[in-house]
Amino acid sequence: MSSYRQTRRSFVRRTGATTAAIGALATAGCLGGDDEEGLDEVDSVEIELWHGLSGDLGEEVSSLAEDFSDQSDTITVEAVEQGSYRETMNQTINAVRSGEPPGISQIFEVGTKTALDSGAFVPIEEAIPEDRIDWDSFLVPVLDYYRIDGALNSMPFNSSNAIMMYNRDAFSEAGIDPDSPPRSFQDVLDYSDQLMDAGYEYGITWPNHSWFVEQWFAGQDSLLVNNDNGRDGDPTETFINEEAGTTIFEFIQELMDKDAVLSTGIEAWGEAQQGFFTQEAPIVLYSTSSINPMLQGAADNDFEASAARLPVPGGEQAGVTIGGGSLWVPDEQGQAEEEAAIEFLLWLTEPEQQSRWHQNTGYFPVREESIENLTEEGFYDENPAFRVALDQLEADQDTSATRGAVVGPFLDLRTTVAESYVAIADGDSVDEVLADAKDEIDEALEDYNERQSE
Repeated sequence: MSSYRQTRRSFVRRTGATTAAIGALATAGCLGGDDEEGLDEVDSVEIELWHGLSGDLGEEVSSLAEDFSDQSDTITVEAVEQGSYRETMNQTINAVRSGEPPGISQIFEVGTKTALDSGAFVPIEEAIPEDRIDWDSFLVPVLDYYRIDGALNSMPFNSSNAIMMYNRDAFSEAGIDPDSPPRSFQDVLDYSDQLMDAGYEYGITWPNHSWFVEQWFAGQDSLLVNNDNGRDGDPTETFINEEAGTTIFEFIQELMDKDAVLSTGIEAWGEAQQGFFTQEAPIVLYSTSSINPMLQGAADNDFEASAARLPVPGGEQAGVTIGGGSLWVPDEQGQAEEEAAIEFLLWLTEPEQQSRWHQNTGYFPVREESIENLTEEGFYDENPAFRVALDQLEADQDTSATRGAVVGPFLDLRTTVAESYVAIADGDSVDEVLADAKDEIDEALEDYNERQSE
């Protein structure tokens, strides 16, 4: 085992502070506010929405909160950025433990199991009266991701999946039909050769993030962990070193051997984006949440970009998993604050607000009516990149693989997968790297499950 992998394994044994704290929280008896005054019994109520979105996305969240507050006679919602997704989840958990939670917290998709196991949140389907919402009007793949054991515990909000953006001008210069983007791993390898022959430094780039590996597992209709991807009981082992994982990492290794991939740091979204904008790499894998800035950045750098579905090993995609986050209502707050949070969530998921959110960001609207309205208005005719993203989502086969994995120590898993990419770049073999990754992830799963059983 390389010294790098030994260092990583030592690190994994020391992780788990967040999940251990969550276990303590669930048994500490600190949940349940004792302020029984409801929303109709107070003159005004102020709540905070804690989130992990920065830049233009964060500004849009603040704008939505302000607009809701302006139209409400009673409720004021302040959107407060807490840093990264990880920081937002950790800070929310700490705030619930201290009895001073926000009214609403945005938790990223892979924090779902952790948030659920904490026992610190009000299940959203229980909190919203049945006559106030029509769940049948929500996008099915989004609900499928967040519904665990038949229950929806949080409100879907900023939902995305992975997409490919490419430089149409570069394709034309390399003799590639810009209307025929790569669909398979082999296509990516072949197109990269042509692009580099045409003078481009690399063929492709993407952030070194486990999310893309997770998407490629779903694309092959392969489970990432056992127990039906963690949806039929706590997972106890990963399949990262089996055929689907080997296919993915051998593809990455081949790109590296050709010097065809602009490798970025772990979770280095900005670096990958810049590699695309500077035309070092004419293909980039990114998130649908950034369609607008990607298209604008291409235009600012004097080339035309298009969007296409995420390429998969054989070219036939079983589906993609949901990324982004959802909104959770902490249990340790007064009745008026909880009711105010619900009112904001109901307003936020109305078709009008969801259409606005989708158009201004690239995140999916969670309501079918929003898509229908935008289609009738001609939005997708004028903005085909947004339609590509939705087509990819709607073409999903409904399987446990495409619904996505439910894992308690998902952050440990993601760190291990991202560092496996680094190990391969350092020259370690795929078989060795994935065998080590399986050991590390299985150990993290065992540690998490033991803590939850204490």
